[in-house]
Amino acid sequence: MPSRGTPFFFAFSDSEAGRFAARRLRRENTGLRVVAHASGRPWVVGRWADEDIAVARAGSTAVVLIGTLPELCDRLTDRVERLRDLDELDTLSTSVAGDFHLLACLAGDMRVQGTAYGSRRIFHTRSQDTEVVADRAALLAEFVGARLDEAAVAMRLVQPLPALLAERVLWHGVSAVPPGRQLTLQADGRLRSRRWHRPPEPRVPLAQGAAAVRSALTDAVAARTRLGGLISGDLSGGMDSTSICSLAARDGTAKLIACTAPGDESENDDGFYARLAVEKMPGTEHFVLPKDELPLFYSGILDEHSRTDTPSIFAVSRDRATVLNSRMAERGSRLHLTGYGGDHLFLGSAAQYHGLLPRRPVLSLQQLRAYRILFSWSWHEVLAQLADRRSYRSALASLSVHRSGDLSISAPALGWLVPPHIPVWLTGDCRAMIQRQFAEAAHNAEPYAPTSGRHRELEAIHVGTQEMRAVSEMVRHVGVPLATPYFDDHVIDAALSVRIEDRATPWAYKPLLTEAMRGIVADGCLARTTKGDGSRDETGGLYRHRDELAALWDDSALTALGLVDAEALRQSTTRPGSPEMQDSAISSVLACEVWLRTAYNGASRNEAPRRTTA
Repeated sequence: MPSRGTPFFFAFSDSEAGRFAARRLRRENTGLRVVAHASGRPWVVGRWADEDIAVARAGSTAVVLIGTLPELCDRLTDRVERLRDLDELDTLSTSVAGDFHLLACLAGDMRVQGTAYGSRRIFHTRSQDTEVVADRAALLAEFVGARLDEAAVAMRLVQPLPALLAERVLWHGVSAVPPGRQLTLQADGRLRSRRWHRPPEPRVPLAQGAAAVRSALTDAVAARTRLGGLISGDLSGGMDSTSICSLAARDGTAKLIACTAPGDESENDDGFYARLAVEKMPGTEHFVLPKDELPLFYSGILDEHSRTDTPSIFAVSRDRATVLNSRMAERGSRLHLTGYGGDHLFLGSAAQYHGLLPRRPVLSLQQLRAYRILFSWSWHEVLAQLADRRSYRSALASLSVHRSGDLSISAPALGWLVPPHIPVWLTGDCRAMIQRQFAEAAHNAEPYAPTSGRHRELEAIHVGTQEMRAVSEMVRHVGVPLATPYFDDHVIDAALSVRIEDRATPWAYKPLLTEAMRGIVADGCLARTTKGDGSRDETGGLYRHRDELAALWDDSALTALGLVDAEALRQSTTRPGSPEMQDSAISSVLACEVWLRTAYNGASRNEAPRRTTA
C-alpha cells in the first residue's frame, strides 16, 4: 500500500461479501477512514484529508465526492434529496469547479466514476464473490494478488503508443473504466458501464469561447485557493503557468509563492518573462531557483517509493520535476499549482484540418499551407496524408514493429495516429508480442471521435492526464500535492467547445488562451513568441549519468522478462550521441524499467520480477 499521506480509496458493495473484503483491507492497513452504507457496512474505505471529501445523505440515498472540491454549501444535500435515478448525476461533475471522484448509492445500486477526461480514474476487479472498485490500479492489483500483464508492459516500450492501448491496465484481471464512463454495481450483483459525458462540438466563436475559458479557469483556481493559507505555483514564464499564477494572485484568498527555475538564462528567456509576469501580481513572492541547483535530466531516476499505475516518462527527470515542490515543502506550502495541460488544450494541431477538410476545404488548405511552411513539410507528404481516409481500425492494423516512426516534427502527422518509434534494443519475442497486440486492437478498437483531428486532440488529453497522475504521486512524496486546473472537466469542455480555426492556427500562439487572459496576464507575456527548451540539459544529463544508466541493465527487470537486450541498451546508454538515442528514444525503456522495479507486486529495486509461464 502507498506510504502514509498518499490518498486513495476502495469502494465495496452493500453485501456480506463486500463487508468481508473491506474488513481484510482495513486489517492489512491501519488508520484507514470509512464512509458507511446506510446499513452500516463499509462503503468507501481509504485515506483522504477532511477538506477532500463531501458526503451528503437523504435516507438510504447517499453521494460522496472525493478530491479537489469547490465550496458546495448545501447544494449537494439538496441534490441528493431530489435524486430519483443515478443517471441524474451525469451533469454534476461538469457543472461545478474542481477535480473529484463521484460515488453514489440509491436503492441498492452503487455508481462510481472518475472525471470526464481521465485526471481521476476508476479500476475494478473481482475478489471473493464481490466486485471491488478503487481509484488506483496498482493498489487493487496488490489487494487481489494480480499477475503482471507482460504484453501490456511490452507495448509501453514503444512511443508514441496509441492512447487506447496505453489505457490497458498492467495487471491481469484488473479493468479500467474509460474516462467519461461510469461503473454501476447493481443490487443484484451485475455490473453496468455507461457513458455519462461526451466532449462538446467545436462551434463557439473566439470571443464567446474566451469568456467561457476565463470563467472556467477562474473557478478552477478558486477551488484550489479557497482554503487560504500558503500555496505555491510554477511560473516558467510561459503562458500556461503564468495564467494560473496570475489568476491565483488575482484571487487573493491564499498567499502565493511563484516559483521559477530558469536554468541558464543565456540560453532561454524564461526568467525575463517570469519577472515581467510577477510585476502584475501584487503581494506575490517570487522564488527563483539558482541555475546550479537545477538537476539535470536522469538525476534521481530510481525511487522505490513512488508506486504509480503506469510507467511515466517523468521518471527520467524525477529530481528535476520535483525540485521546486521540494523547496516549497520546506517553506510550508500546502499545494503547488502547475500549468501542465495548457499545451493540450490551447496549442492546437494541424491534424484538426484533416477532418475539417471535407466541410471547409478552403480554410483547411490555407491553414495547412501555412503549417507546411512553418515546419518545412513537403507537399507530397501532406497531400498523401490528406488523401488517406482509412478508418481508425485500418490505421491500427497497418502498424508494424518492422517500420519505425519518426519522433521529430520534420514530417506531418495528420492521420489517426503517429507510427511509433521501435527501439533497436527490443528482443524478437518482445516485437512479436507487440505486433500481436496491434493486430488484436485493430479488430474492435473505437476512436475517441469520428474525425482523426478530434480523436488526436482527445488522445493527447487522455495521455496527459495519465502522465499527471503519475507525476502527482512522485511530487506528493516530497511533501506538496500538485494541482492541475487546466485538466478540470469544465475547463476542458470550455476549451474544446471553441471553433477549430480559433484554437489551432499557425498564425498565432495559443490564441484562445491569449484572448481569455487579456487584462489578467501582463501584455508582454501574452505577446511572447519564444519557448524555453531543456534539450541541452537532457543531453547533458545523458552524459553526466551515463554510467548509472548503463548499470541499470546489469540486473534489469525488463531483461528478466525477456523484453529487452541488455547489452544493446548498455552500449547505447554509454554513447549518448548515437542515432538510437535521439529524440528521447531512451525515455520509454527507462520509464518501464523504473516502474517494474518499484510497482511490480511491491518488488524492491533489488528484486526484479521473473518471467511467468502463465
